[in-house]
Amino acid sequence: MVAMCVSLGLLSGCGSGAVSAPPGPTAPIGITPSTATLFSDLPSTFFVSGGNGNYIAVSSDQNALRVSDTFTGNQLTVVPNAVAADTPVTLTINDTAGSRAASAQLTIKPRTVAIVLTVTPSSTQSASCGTALCAGGDAQVTAVLTQNALPLAQRPVRFEVTSGDVRIITSAVGLPETLDTSTTTSTDNTGTARVRIRALQDAPAQTALLQVTDVQSGFIQRASVTIAGTTGTALAVTPKTITFQGTAAGTCADGISADVIVSGGRPPYQISQPNDFVVTPSIVTASGGRFTVTATGRCATDTLIGVVDAAGATATVDVSNKISDTAVPTFDVQPTTVSLNSCNDLTSVLLVGGTGTYFVAAPSYLAIRITQNTFANGANATIQRTPGSDAPHNASVVISFSDGKTPKPVTVNLSGDAQNKPC
Repeated sequence: MVAMCVSLGLLSGCGSGAVSAPPGPTAPIGITPSTATLFSDLPSTFFVSGGNGNYIAVSSDQNALRVSDTFTGNQLTVVPNAVAADTPVTLTINDTAGSRAASAQLTIKPRTVAIVLTVTPSSTQSASCGTALCAGGDAQVTAVLTQNALPLAQRPVRFEVTSGDVRIITSAVGLPETLDTSTTTSTDNTGTARVRIRALQDAPAQTALLQVTDVQSGFIQRASVTIAGTTGTALAVTPKTITFQGTAAGTCADGISADVIVSGGRPPYQISQPNDFVVTPSIVTASGGRFTVTATGRCATDTLIGVVDAAGATATVDVSNKISDTAVPTFDVQPTTVSLNSCNDLTSVLLVGGTGTYFVAAPSYLAIRITQNTFANGANATIQRTPGSDAPHNASVVISFSDGKTPKPVTVNLSGDAQNKPC
């Protein structure tokens, strides 16, 4: 009888010395998502459940998705390889206990949107914001779509604001500005899609996020936009005083303009409209922006132009338009002949008299900048070769300066590098 108990104990145990039965089957393995679209070079994460926790991942196409490894835990991150066209792949998850496997059906798509999106703030915004976007400022956003290094033309692209105080300008140029959080446009023949964005006027310093979607493939790319925020400095205008004077004896100025720069405070800035002068625009959107004051021929003394920012702070510009008590001197340019001997040479001429507003007509390979001084001192015009321009093929060229009424020629003699090769 004792022998029988021992023999049975091999199967079910005897008394308190029972032996445990082998473990039962584990729960089936699950994978989420079970279907997915992946893009070349971009990571994607799957969540795994069930089984014994020691998993083996296998890809049906190692060229498209190189996965063949063991892992533990409930997450698996994969990075597809580059593919030339949509490629189906089955991702299978097993475990070391032989539990029922799970599979995910994947489609791997080529990557079409360039990795780096370009955000370029407007050149008119204040230099104090650097490469960031000023509060109230605007910028151009470009996205380049390519496949196998070839541009994708006429491709619908969706731009969206996912976070931050920035909006997409959806109105056409010249129309009242409208803003939205998303818009859809198309690429041009170079595969480039473009939109303009506007930082909100009272935006604090922050990083906003934009999302760009290739509508046809579903590929998504994101870009960050740094906003410099409100200026944190007092509202200021430069210059604070403007005095116009008539160009002929007994008259006040007509058609002569001066610019005023607005900075600090909280943009946008509202600009008042006096009766005796034309002021444009009536709203300056960003710190470092400017408005123009133009004399209309009406004589005026101490006319105040008010500037009010979004917080109610004010500043004024005192503008006068006085009668000229002397005849305006004849417009003249000196010297009338100058030379450039190399790409780095710089020469200058002095513009005096006339209306006080000067212009120049010259070929594109000459870079000419007129620096306006006070009326009594005239203006200084610097002349040099334009960097990167083609050689003129002439030993000399005649350019023309004008005060809007009388032209004056200046001969520029070219020699050495200034003539013989592009600068």
